[in-house]
Amino acid sequence: MVVVLGHQKQFESLEAARIAGRMGHAYIFSGPDKIGKKAFALEWISRIFDFSVKEKSALPDFLFLAPLVDPKTEKRAQEITVDQIRGLISKLSLSPVSGRYKVAIIDEAHLMNSEAQNCLLKTLEEPSGAALLILVASNAERLLETVRSRCQILRFNFLPENQMRQLCRQWRAENKIAMSDERANEIVELSFGRPGRMVDFLKNLDLAQKWQKAAKEFTRIVASELPEKFAYAKKITDSENSEMDLGEIVEIWQSHFRNKLLESLKSENSAWVGPTQSAQAKILRGSDPRNPREEESAQFVFSKLKDKEKNDDQLPEKFAGILKKIQTLDFELRATNAHPRLTIENFLLDI
Repeated sequence: MVVVLGHQKQFESLEAARIAGRMGHAYIFSGPDKIGKKAFALEWISRIFDFSVKEKSALPDFLFLAPLVDPKTEKRAQEITVDQIRGLISKLSLSPVSGRYKVAIIDEAHLMNSEAQNCLLKTLEEPSGAALLILVASNAERLLETVRSRCQILRFNFLPENQMRQLCRQWRAENKIAMSDERANEIVELSFGRPGRMVDFLKNLDLAQKWQKAAKEFTRIVASELPEKFAYAKKITDSENSEMDLGEIVEIWQSHFRNKLLESLKSENSAWVGPTQSAQAKILRGSDPRNPREEESAQFVFSKLKDKEKNDDQLPEKFAGILKKIQTLDFELRATNAHPRLTIENFLLDI
């Protein structure tokens, strides 16, 4: 199963619960965008139903809910509304038609507004024995504590490069994609541990080229003077002239500095001496700026082995700090009324 590659432990845990008949009534699949959470959920649901289930499958016992898309502008809504949740709950309360379970996925569940989340609480507090609900969220901490406490949370993270390369080979073979290994490796590196993003690039090579161009531009901007940085901020926040969505551009920034952080961690001039895998994953994933406990638990300490020889610009602490600033910036752009251009200009002043 290609979709499970890199998330084997999560799959084994869920399958053991399914086979033993002790599945929970609600789960949160939490982790960064484009790492395969939704595809994973569909694969597992296919096991429950014993036949393949897709996002748009018209099945009486399967429900899929996501932010609405405007048919005219093709823009996605910024939130999931209470009316959407009420409609889902109404259908989920019905008895299954052909099997034991009625299953629903709420994609991008972190976009539920507070009214929608509170509406969902009653279903979570008094679940039907036949109902199974999966909330797919890029950050579970953006859900209400009362919602999180009534769900089992499974965390997903970026895939290591060797698994990304394996997944790329399998996907190319299954879909008969003719491509040189050199080009495939470029796409793997550009995807930075996100299988969903990699599949987007494999399906659309023009998209990959556009991302490569944007990544090179940002690398140049990082080392440029203030006037050029401000011109860059103006360009990317101009919705009419920008070639990419602002959220995608921020993702490129994250990938740039994650690469810098990983390179510095591999340096012989520094050694990891603090909390290891869990803290590192939180740093690479980014913590929720509204949750200080999350940020505090992601703290880490490095032993500086050769301070005199080390350039301060290469310290892992610097790159981790920038990643946290990007996480805060991303939250402000998505969830507040912050002025995009001014917010980005302030960020560029700090790097």
